[in-house]
Amino acid sequence: IKWLHTEDVFVNTTEFPEEEDIEANDRNSLKWPCPLQDHTRKYLESVTDEKKLEGFLSKRCNRFARKMTRTSPIEVRTMLLAKPCDSILIATRSDPTETLLGMLPHLAPSCPFVVFCEHMEPLTHCFLELQKNNRAINLRLMDTWMREYQVLPGRTHPNMHMSQNGGFLLTGIKLDPVNGVSEMDEELRKEIRDTIGGRRGKKKRAT
Repeated sequence: IKWLHTEDVFVNTTEFPEEEDIEANDRNSLKWPCPLQDHTRKYLESVTDEKKLEGFLSKRCNRFARKMTRTSPIEVRTMLLAKPCDSILIATRSDPTETLLGMLPHLAPSCPFVVFCEHMEPLTHCFLELQKNNRAINLRLMDTWMREYQVLPGRTHPNMHMSQNGGFLLTGIKLDPVNGVSEMDEELRKEIRDTIGGRRGKKKRAT
């Protein structure tokens, strides 16, 4: 699973063909175990509480461990452009249609995608756009359930004044851009369904 900002995908790489990966260079320069900096050493010398000292060293260790294993945005972009991904999760406050249509070429056919948006109207437009252009199947638009709780001693209960909606999700499966569109007309599909039966394989009774 890789996290990537859409700006790193849609950026025009021809303007910066030899962009330096500063984050990757900084990560590669680290060595484990990471030595203490001078200001960190001075701070540790002033700490007398054993529990506080242990907590600080634990957080520092976890921070450097994440930094040494984290993939830089430029590396993720290179991986994404080199090989289609298996799924896409999008959370956006801007236009979800433009974002999803820009990311679909990087998604392999017959793979799922999920788009989250705080409002239903942008996802409705995205739903219709995908359906009209036969870009995806099994499209579903649903709302999420989020409930905030007040947590106090002896007084834990849901908030009295709140909205039950935590946003909306659009899910679907990408169709193959070449072979994903059926060229059969509706009459031929109806004839085939009548011959082989419905969804459960049962033929319709003659009337």
